[in-house]
Amino acid sequence: MADERWASDLIVDLLHAYGLPYAAINPGASYRGLHDSIVNYGGNRPALLLCQHEETAVQIAHGYAKVTGKPMVAILHSLVGLLHANMAIYYAYIDRSPVLIVGATGPMDETKRRPRIDWIHSAQNQGEAIRQYTKWDYQPHVIDGVPESFARGYSVMMTEPRGPIYMCYDAWLQEQVLDHDVPLPPADAAHVPSRLAADPQALAEAAALIAAAERPVIIAEYVGREPEGFHALVALAETAGIPVYDVDSRLNFPSRHPLNVSNSKDAFRHADLVLCLDTRDWERATTELVSATREVVSVVPPDATWIDIGFGDLGLSSWALDYQRSHHFRLQILADTTLAIPALTTLLKARIDADPALPPRIAARTAATAAASRVRWDKWTEDAKVDWDASPTTLPRLASEVWDAIKDEDWVLTAGTLERWTRKLWDFDKPHRHPGRSLGTATQFGISLGVALAHRDQNRLVVDMQPDGDLMFDAGAMWVAAKHRIPLLVVMYNNRAYYNDWEHQIRMAKLRGTPVERAHIGMDLDDPAPDFAAMARSMGWYAEGPIESPDGIAAALQRAIAQVKSGQPALIDTITQKR
Repeated sequence: MADERWASDLIVDLLHAYGLPYAAINPGASYRGLHDSIVNYGGNRPALLLCQHEETAVQIAHGYAKVTGKPMVAILHSLVGLLHANMAIYYAYIDRSPVLIVGATGPMDETKRRPRIDWIHSAQNQGEAIRQYTKWDYQPHVIDGVPESFARGYSVMMTEPRGPIYMCYDAWLQEQVLDHDVPLPPADAAHVPSRLAADPQALAEAAALIAAAERPVIIAEYVGREPEGFHALVALAETAGIPVYDVDSRLNFPSRHPLNVSNSKDAFRHADLVLCLDTRDWERATTELVSATREVVSVVPPDATWIDIGFGDLGLSSWALDYQRSHHFRLQILADTTLAIPALTTLLKARIDADPALPPRIAARTAATAAASRVRWDKWTEDAKVDWDASPTTLPRLASEVWDAIKDEDWVLTAGTLERWTRKLWDFDKPHRHPGRSLGTATQFGISLGVALAHRDQNRLVVDMQPDGDLMFDAGAMWVAAKHRIPLLVVMYNNRAYYNDWEHQIRMAKLRGTPVERAHIGMDLDDPAPDFAAMARSMGWYAEGPIESPDGIAAALQRAIAQVKSGQPALIDTITQKR
């Protein structure tokens, strides 16, 4: 019996051939055949990571992909596990993260279904449940269809703009004896198509427009998904003296670079050209919002020229509205910015060398931007000192304390930016420092685990500035880090509230004349206050807190960092001001 091969062994052969390192799972009988094949036939490769919830499994894969640009597997049990994971899959989709979701259904052969349980756990065309926010899904009907569909799915997942795919394997199909040879894709076959290069004529036109501009500004969103994109953007900005606004879906540009104008919209107020690089969210940087009335007003002069270089409407969904508001660009170039930015820089260098008027203009623009950046940095440093000794701790004080503790380490910030105070006060000098800002509530902790897993072998100090409301969604995920030896420093941003929504209720109260004092109802996380340090210790973490006075933070951080360096995850529960 042990010498026999099973159909699920073939799936493991494919996981090995494509180099999938980990598989995050919540157990389920629908993939018991695959589970056995991974553990025994495959030697626990990909390595199984046991999770308490399917959302956590997908989020770990999401965080891993944000860091590495490569997929890992999340295995979901039948229809019910797929439905549990829905929100995490959606966020991976809108965050352009390649996640290989493997699922199961059936048996589709009705004669092989167990009474009731296999019926309620199966669906006709099961991939339809997530089809609107995955790049592709497929359910092969015979084992011979598995290799071809796997190869196509991997290619679709990894072709830009990247995103999750779903491969659904019939439960009975997995459990069949493999009674004939099924060829795998050739070892020398391309896994992913080549990158998309820009139209040379269109790129030359863009270079001409940029060279002619007096006050150009760059917006970058996903440029930094690859390290070479980060470095290429620095070269482009320095070559032409163009200020850069980082949307922060990935870390696209060094935070302390003199040309970094993030966290301020001043550069757009007099811009005569806006260059969007791999940017879908162009609007937040260039408009002002009156939240209570939802009024959006542009700060960019109406006669400014707009250029877009990126993937445009590739991957556009007719269901999810993540594509945001359309813009009438003067020039729209479909291209991978990893290729297009260096090519554009080369064209601009040639123009600069040929036009004696350009170098002094660029130098003056660079100096003016650098001077304005220094003023902003100095102001943020001063602002951070306001209420420095207040208890509970202010967010700038917490950001400052953590920075002092980690700045000499090879550090990484996972997702949350502490209301952007880390982006204002820390020096994000290398591409790996930050894989991009957090998404919705109930996403940050799981993604942070994936980020920490991706950096584990580099022995980097991975820090999660963790909101309390987010962690309460899946506090059991702390056990995953302890179980699988994922070192992570969690510093709680614990204001004992879902305060983002609390602020919305305050806005409504002021607008409608209702009592502001009642805005906390349905928003506070108090009475009783969750004890995050006790929860963490119960799951194998080192933990301290709650810490209300800022004077106790520095020493607690040093003790926690020592534990993380030894391989144990650590949590410091710091109580913070509401804002």
